[in-house]
Amino acid sequence: MEENNNKKGKKSVVNASVVLSFAVAIFAIFSIAMAGLSMNQKSGISYAAPTTLPDNFTFNLLDGGTDIVGTDGTSNFSAPMYVANNDESNPVFCVEHNTNVNDGESYTSGEEIVDYGLLYLLNNSYANGIKITKLSGENAKYVEGWITQVAIWMYLYETDPTATQSTSKNYIVPEDVETIKNAVKLIKFNADRSESVEVYKGQNLYTAFIKPLVDKAKTASDVAILNVSKASDEISMSEDKKFYFSALITVTGDPSSALKNYAISLNGIEGAKAVDEDGNELTGTVTPGTKFYVRIPAEKVTKNVQKVVVSVDGKFDTLEGKYYNAAGDFQRVVSVKTGEKTISKGTEVEFVGTDDTGMNTVQTIYFIGLIVLLCGVGIVYANAKPVQVKQ
Repeated sequence: MEENNNKKGKKSVVNASVVLSFAVAIFAIFSIAMAGLSMNQKSGISYAAPTTLPDNFTFNLLDGGTDIVGTDGTSNFSAPMYVANNDESNPVFCVEHNTNVNDGESYTSGEEIVDYGLLYLLNNSYANGIKITKLSGENAKYVEGWITQVAIWMYLYETDPTATQSTSKNYIVPEDVETIKNAVKLIKFNADRSESVEVYKGQNLYTAFIKPLVDKAKTASDVAILNVSKASDEISMSEDKKFYFSALITVTGDPSSALKNYAISLNGIEGAKAVDEDGNELTGTVTPGTKFYVRIPAEKVTKNVQKVVVSVDGKFDTLEGKYYNAAGDFQRVVSVKTGEKTISKGTEVEFVGTDDTGMNTVQTIYFIGLIVLLCGVGIVYANAKPVQVKQ
């Protein structure tokens, strides 16, 4: 009876050892698989609003004085159409509602526009290619011109908190504001107002077209943010032991749509290069969305910590424009064009060599996993042998 109990005890020990051995073996296999995965990953290293104006031009009323009038059926709000050098394809927009204009006046470029909301409005206005649904033909330019000019005046009025009739050229009297907000029809008058034709009738012009444009202009910003981030601080060696690599580095812009390209420069260790995920060296301008590694020749890496400074210069689209001035007390007019600005950001990568054991970190993990696996197999084999019981 006692002998049977001893046998049961020995069987229990054997079973527990086998289970433990299998657990160790599974862990080892998992380690090897992960190491292999890591090695595989690394081995796969028109009609603009306005167009850009010349430095000097002549200010003209379109067709000698075409006037577009918005009406709610009772009251009217007028926005004459202006062009540069009598060129209908080069419309001009005014920025001071309470100032006179003079046909044939000479204008000269002046100070840069720093109001980015105004630049945004000009660049995104209906006269800059954004077409109104079901509006085409000869009347389109009149409707789009009126909407753009009135949107400029409304934006400047609404963003001028101190505007009063006596102190601000941006002021619009309440009656005119009310007419603008209720206009559902546009009428085109000739210079002497002897002829008129309806060019638009339909939706409320302010609600449908002007207010959305003005609201977006109020929140527009030329602030651009460049982000440069490393996946980790890990440093690895190539399989042929010729290079050390940083973790993957990502460059993003905010707003992302404004980031045109970027350039990378490296300083700190001789021979440092930026390479894409396929191992190709990156030089000159880099396309947004391209991730890269910092690669160092193995012989340049010592046992002491060395740093590579990664500098990135991102090129962002922006808007630029100028005010144009006449010699007398006349309306200022504006232009807009696409410009470019540079935002710089960087990061650092630390490199330190290891003793030449013939193995990098991934290979070491692989080797340890293999040893553990062999030990586990040995334990399984030892515990699986028949146990001899003395008679």
